[in-house]
Amino acid sequence: MSECSERTSGRRLNRFFTERHIGLCAFGVVFGYALALGWQTLRDPLSFAPGGKNCLDFIWIWLSGLIAQSRTPVRVYDHAAFSAARLALVGPPDCVLGHFDNPPTILFFTYPLGWLPYSVGFATWMAATLFLYLAAVYAIIPRAVAVVLALTPSPVFWNVLLGHNAFLTAGLMGLALALIERQPVLSGIFLGMLTYKPQFGVLFPLALLASRNWRALLAAIAATMTFAGAAAIAFGYQTWPAFIGSLADRASSLTQTPQLSVHLVSVFGVLRSLGVSADFSWATQFAVAAIVAVAICIFWARPAAFALRAAAVATGSLLASPHAFGYDACILVIGVAFLVQDALTRGFLPRERGIILACWAGLFVFAEPIIALVCVTLFILVVRRALRLTDEVVTPRHAAPLAEGPRA
Repeated sequence: MSECSERTSGRRLNRFFTERHIGLCAFGVVFGYALALGWQTLRDPLSFAPGGKNCLDFIWIWLSGLIAQSRTPVRVYDHAAFSAARLALVGPPDCVLGHFDNPPTILFFTYPLGWLPYSVGFATWMAATLFLYLAAVYAIIPRAVAVVLALTPSPVFWNVLLGHNAFLTAGLMGLALALIERQPVLSGIFLGMLTYKPQFGVLFPLALLASRNWRALLAAIAATMTFAGAAAIAFGYQTWPAFIGSLADRASSLTQTPQLSVHLVSVFGVLRSLGVSADFSWATQFAVAAIVAVAICIFWARPAAFALRAAAVATGSLLASPHAFGYDACILVIGVAFLVQDALTRGFLPRERGIILACWAGLFVFAEPIIALVCVTLFILVVRRALRLTDEVVTPRHAAPLAEGPRA
């Protein structure tokens, strides 16, 4: 009886899990987001202006570009000077966005924004980085429904509201992985650009070493050194020591004050938000990162399906990083895209579609423990596929690939 029920529920899920049905749901979610943004703009026209949201994250992105154009770009790492600039822009009350702790290479991305008025810069930043993010998704799964689905997770919505850099991070990572086999040099350049957010790139050298992809690895090293040197020339060599000093201050604050880590979706952040001691939280985070790193080395050393290896390094990059916020979970969309690409090629395993749909639903809830749980679940799905599948295609008896269904 239970086997019959399982088969019946599986057939029902198969009928729902079509390109048409999933696409309609995705369009509905995106339309809802558009209505919410429109209502917010009508209700508060200053929502995306500097004086409307005192703690809007785009403020530090725009200010960094403005300061980078000054005679002393190193002031971007002076907390007092940066706080004063933010206060002059939006006025009191002050907030936690009085710091800047990204590498100087990010200034290449934010520098042009300093020439634009704040609101125009906001729109330009969102349009450019969103295009990069969606281009990466389309490079992985060249279907329109995949692009629409990439817009549905709540981290995407919140990244738009905050004006943050998650689209840039996910886009660079997705394009680097999508091109790593066909154009390893170009992939390495994207990886070099990704070093503007170094906590999400630490697994890539391990993956490239394990797979002996020397062209991509050498290109990534050369691009990293070139961008670092160019940043020192363009913005002053003092910016690098100042950046290292700001990192030390930031790490100290995260360790000592649980309130500052409450928005982190990492294992460390979730444990700290639950009141767990800093020492135990760090130890657990390092243990998880070590397990993920070993798994990545094993995946990339074996002749496994590339899409599965790419899904592992994408989801693992978020899981291994202690400093990951909710909007950074846009990276998970890249991991899921590769996971689904592998399933479309070799078939879904039993209950895999239901778990993926549950993870998709979980990303509608912008709660740190839920996002962390989704990240762990997706990484386990990748491990499960690696253990269960060889290069052979799954037979239709066990799982059928995503059906396209009738097109709209």
